[in-house]
Amino acid sequence: MDTREYNFTFILEPEFPINSYILASESLRIANQYQMKKIFHTHLISEKGKQVRSTNGMWFKTDGSLDEINKPDFIFLFASNLPTQKNSKKLLSTLREYHHKKSVIVAIDTAAFAIAQAGLINNNTEITLHWETKQIFLERYPEIKVTDDVCTINDNIHFCSGGIAMLDYMIKIITNLKGPILAKEISDALIHTPRNFNHSQKNNEYNSIKSNLCQKAIGIMEKNIEFPIKIFNLAKQLGVSIRTLERQFLKDYKKSPIKFYLQIRLNYARNFLFYEDYKINDIAHICGFHYNSVFINAFIKEFHKTPTEFRKYFRKEQNPNLQSEL
Repeated sequence: MDTREYNFTFILEPEFPINSYILASESLRIANQYQMKKIFHTHLISEKGKQVRSTNGMWFKTDGSLDEINKPDFIFLFASNLPTQKNSKKLLSTLREYHHKKSVIVAIDTAAFAIAQAGLINNNTEITLHWETKQIFLERYPEIKVTDDVCTINDNIHFCSGGIAMLDYMIKIITNLKGPILAKEISDALIHTPRNFNHSQKNNEYNSIKSNLCQKAIGIMEKNIEFPIKIFNLAKQLGVSIRTLERQFLKDYKKSPIKFYLQIRLNYARNFLFYEDYKINDIAHICGFHYNSVFINAFIKEFHKTPTEFRKYFRKEQNPNLQSEL
């Protein structure tokens, strides 16, 4: 019988994703409960040992600072909701130190940015992160292979895209550590059917639509954001007439392919505004708008705010230094 106990260190950065944190911590708590003893130990860590605010505004006390991490088997990095901010040298050196010591580093949600900044991945590494920040990550690290899988594993660096994927990851890891019976008890307790790691992150509306033609068209659109493909060329590539393509989009989405394509590009721009600090005109070009005025007008029509107003609105409570001084 396996009697080994495991230490899990959770590093919480300001504005960390509370949904992923709760699923990870609850999985371990339930495992301990069913085993009627502590087989999994958790330690909450912040950079300076102070309390940290999560994405929903709740504050969490921690057990210590980065200097007080003690022999972790796993280090879970719950990154900031603003992943492109510069991570501290202390955090990056800590990640490198424990990677060298063979602790398993788990990058959750947008934490792949910190792993990349620490120099722990290269063009042979296959990673995943939350789909909203995929294009932003690739702008900074175009040589890294980013999948749409819910989780990926590379030796002792693991990547989890966040959200419910955190539960898929926990069940898989607990299966590996303590066997499938305990893992099934956890998945049953949390009313979840585990998914394979290669499951796609986005269970979006596109997949439920009958038209295979529209799905193929949308796939091409999403691969041509910075340099949009003309609808004539899109139809030609799909082997149909423009009229057939328009008729199918109107049937499935009540929108023309031109308007649908525009909405995709504006959604990409919205994510860049939220997660990145790029200038407005740079975001416009990345999302296929050659004229700033055209981008701004289209953005206002879609979101009822200018790009600048949107960024200010969604960041007014997203202070990257939200760590208590108490």
